Amino acid sequence: MKIKLFPNLCIPATRFKTAVDSVFAGLLLLLSSTQVFANVEVALAEPNWQFLLESAPVSPISAQLPPQEKRFAREIQPLLSKQEFEAVATAFEQRPLANDSAALQQLRGQVMLSLKRYDEAENALKSALQQMPNLALAHRSMSMLYMLNKNYSKAREHLSRSIELGVADAQLYGQLAYLNLNSQRPAAAIAGYQQALYLQPDNLQWQQGLLYAWLNSHNFDSAQRLVEDMIEQGQHENPHELWLLRSQIALQREHPEQALSSLEVALQLSPQDLSNSLLAAKLHVQHGSIPRAIELLKLSLGNDEVVESAEYWATLKQVLPWLLNQQRYASVDSLLSAATRVEVPVDFQGLLNLYRGQIAVARNANKRALKYFSQAIKHDPLLPEALLGIAKLYQSQNKYQQAENYFVRASSLPQVQQQALLAHAQMQIEQRQFQQAVGLLQQVIKLNPNRRDIKHNISELQKIIRQQQYGA
Repeated sequence: MKIKLFPNLCIPATRFKTAVDSVFAGLLLLLSSTQVFANVEVALAEPNWQFLLESAPVSPISAQLPPQEKRFAREIQPLLSKQEFEAVATAFEQRPLANDSAALQQLRGQVMLSLKRYDEAENALKSALQQMPNLALAHRSMSMLYMLNKNYSKAREHLSRSIELGVADAQLYGQLAYLNLNSQRPAAAIAGYQQALYLQPDNLQWQQGLLYAWLNSHNFDSAQRLVEDMIEQGQHENPHELWLLRSQIALQREHPEQALSSLEVALQLSPQDLSNSLLAAKLHVQHGSIPRAIELLKLSLGNDEVVESAEYWATLKQVLPWLLNQQRYASVDSLLSAATRVEVPVDFQGLLNLYRGQIAVARNANKRALKYFSQAIKHDPLLPEALLGIAKLYQSQNKYQQAENYFVRASSLPQVQQQALLAHAQMQIEQRQFQQAVGLLQQVIKLNPNRRDIKHNISELQKIIRQQQYGA
């Protein structure tokens, strides 16, 4: 906000005349919509990635059991068929790992992996690969082991080797795509998911993985086409997630109206989603319906999570000043009344009274405004806008000493330091205390040396002071 203390200053030879603009008008928090709501993002759940340790078809490089191990294999086969892996593990524990063939070591590794006994699984699989470096199924199991331990570079190495050795199905391509996606290689992830979808075109996980890969590579047009295809197929178990994805894509493409319409569909399908309800409210404030934004914010107060939700109260801190700036006082009144029906966090109680005071100022109800600002300061003695509000009200009543006390308190707070100093200087000028005003403006220059307008005002004030001193 530019503040001209002396517009068109004219100093006659016989008298001093100062024309002073008001520093604050209504003490509203003036925030542009781009400042308040620039960083909006749809809340999306992480996909539930599920990879299967399936047995691939026997390949020419698969390990074969030697005759002396076939009896043991027949004994554990019924247990394997029933997936009684603990019993199989117990049977393996009776045999030294080093004496087994690569085939049994590889099987032992798979069993231990299924039981989440990862160290034992790694030892068995490494032993198998030492005996038989081209054992494709062991490479495949090793890749799964490292993927579960989030060692993505080693997992990728074994997955790639499995594919080179001829074990290449949709699961492997999907796993490789997942690894590339988590290693910030979206282009490679796209290729992997496309190959997996070629083999399993109806697999929702590969479709969702490809969506995320498109998004990470900023190919939003392709992502939108895919998500719309998935919506049309109607096979997703949580369709609201697809609408959330469509909304996110629209935000990335800077199509807020489309994002809002998609978000509204998602909320119809999942109305208890607090984060996305708040996002929809903010988008409505900017690009949709103010009444709908107020409705969403009020409905959210019925959510059990709202009292403990820092996100909800942070949203109100964004929306309420914006509504005040737009002179939507009835909407602010409605929201404040609804908010007081729940347990308001302690750190927000001062703000509630601040907003009430700002509405009162806008309606010229100064007595009521002073009451609300005073209550706000009781809750939060360092609430900058409330201190400035009281100071300005006392100034308007010509209670300069009380006003000065609050201007001094406000000027100690970095958030409003410059505004407080300028407003204080304004008041000193109104009282013809020009020397004091110069001192205050010089403090502003120290904080912001680039304020050429303030430097000009200081120069003009100093001329007035010299004229007073020498009677010019």
